[in-house]
Amino acid sequence: MRLFVAIELPEAVRRAVEARLAPLRGSLPKARWVRVENLHLTLVFLGEVEAERVPPFATELAAVFARHPPFSLGLKDGGAFPPRGPGRVIWLGVDAEAGLASLQREVAEAASSVLGLEPETRPFSPHLTLARAPEPWPRPAVERFSQSFAGSLGPRFEVHEGLLMASELAPGGSRYRAVGHFPLKTAA
Repeated sequence: MRLFVAIELPEAVRRAVEARLAPLRGSLPKARWVRVENLHLTLVFLGEVEAERVPPFATELAAVFARHPPFSLGLKDGGAFPPRGPGRVIWLGVDAEAGLASLQREVAEAASSVLGLEPETRPFSPHLTLARAPEPWPRPAVERFSQSFAGSLGPRFEVHEGLLMASELAPGGSRYRAVGHFPLKTAA
């Protein structure tokens, strides 16, 4: 199974992203745009995981999420990776409370200890991938996109759970389905 751990976005946030993005698509260079219903915040990408390894990992994920209280997120600003030069991955930034970084770190540690994944060496940079450019966007196009997404976008929202998601490649783009729901710590 091709898996990742993520936080889902509320429908109102997805609609706000689509409303801002729709009028821009035609004026930007070619890109493979993520369908709005697939937008999510990836905490850790796991890649291919054998089915028998999923239950012990899910047990560890449940424990990790249960240790963290709910927190809020918002979307703001846009950009591209790499941060300088032509853009290959077009993204929307995430404005997060401190709880997101520690949660992500623990999820990554669980993936390393239970699944044997190599820890990511780059620092966690919370973002939503909006598109991938088959041919890198020139910097002026990246700047035009970034200016269109400057500032906050959509309502802030409270996160109450994380998801273990399966990604199935299909001709029209990836399809995602939740294979596990992991609630954050509930009030005592």
